[in-house]
Amino acid sequence: MAGAHPNRSWPDFFERGFEVPVTPLRSPGFVYRAQRRVNVTATLWQLISRMGAYRRSLRTVGEVLGKTQPDLLINFLEPLVGWHHQRGGTDVPVLAVGHQYMLNHPDYPRLPTMRSAQWALRRFVAASGGATLRYALSFYEAKPMDDRTVVGPPLLRDDLLRLEGRRNEGHVLVYLLNAGYLRELVAWQSRFGDGPVHVFCERPGAPEEEVLGNGVVVHRLHAGRFLRMMATARAVVCSAGFESLSEAAWLGKPALAVPVEGHIEQLLNAMDMEQTGLGVASSQFDLSRLTGLEAGQPHERFRRWVGESDARLDQAVSRILSLVGREAGGEGLGGPELASGRLLQT
Repeated sequence: MAGAHPNRSWPDFFERGFEVPVTPLRSPGFVYRAQRRVNVTATLWQLISRMGAYRRSLRTVGEVLGKTQPDLLINFLEPLVGWHHQRGGTDVPVLAVGHQYMLNHPDYPRLPTMRSAQWALRRFVAASGGATLRYALSFYEAKPMDDRTVVGPPLLRDDLLRLEGRRNEGHVLVYLLNAGYLRELVAWQSRFGDGPVHVFCERPGAPEEEVLGNGVVVHRLHAGRFLRMMATARAVVCSAGFESLSEAAWLGKPALAVPVEGHIEQLLNAMDMEQTGLGVASSQFDLSRLTGLEAGQPHERFRRWVGESDARLDQAVSRILSLVGREAGGEGLGGPELASGRLLQT
């Protein structure tokens, strides 16, 4: 099952990655103003006005679980599944996976401002994280927060792990969550740019590739091409999404994180990344901030941490089965093996 939002499309690697049917769910998401800033009012209105569709999606969740009878449900921060679990809609153990579960960790950055936005984000994550166990993805190793939350490395796709990132062909690679930032990026490049800039962003109806001048080339979203160009870039600039920053760190690429305006989660991601030493955060597309940045010890520590991913996941599955066994009055199942091998991802 996968949450589908009218303002976003699934990446191509997602649709190719599963050899089983994917059930779409109408799911909440952000609405943006002028393809730039999060529009809180419109986001809340969309949530309220589409409540009927979300209720139908909740019924779909119950129907799929009833039909498939999985032994374990893995939820990648899909709020509908969290709500379904909290309402007692299933007895299936749930492993909730997401970097957002680091929000309450004592090592995670806090903002002295925007307190109401941080509070709202934590409430949303708590509501979405109804689970037997939460698996908090992190740029760095950190101690467990409680007996229901463990910390693990980013989950990176195999296509990325097979790439060699030491080549530098001189271009800067940019990923934009919203195309509204293109004008700002092109304006900066026209005044200060000294090398090619390749930009990937979602622009419905746009050509596969468009040359905007001053060394800026805009590409339609394409997972394979994006990763290949990241592997040969001298640096990466992106809206401060956890996955993009993790991919750049794995390839040893210095990163400039520019959070989407009004997107508190991305602002915290950028602060966390900067504190880890993997790049710098900025409120604007000032590519001069990349000058002097290069791969170093933080990137090597990150790669070693990612190397522990399989072992950490095995430990998490063992832990969730142990918890289920204790709650059922037994001694726990004790190992990563599932009774019938059925697993459902959302």
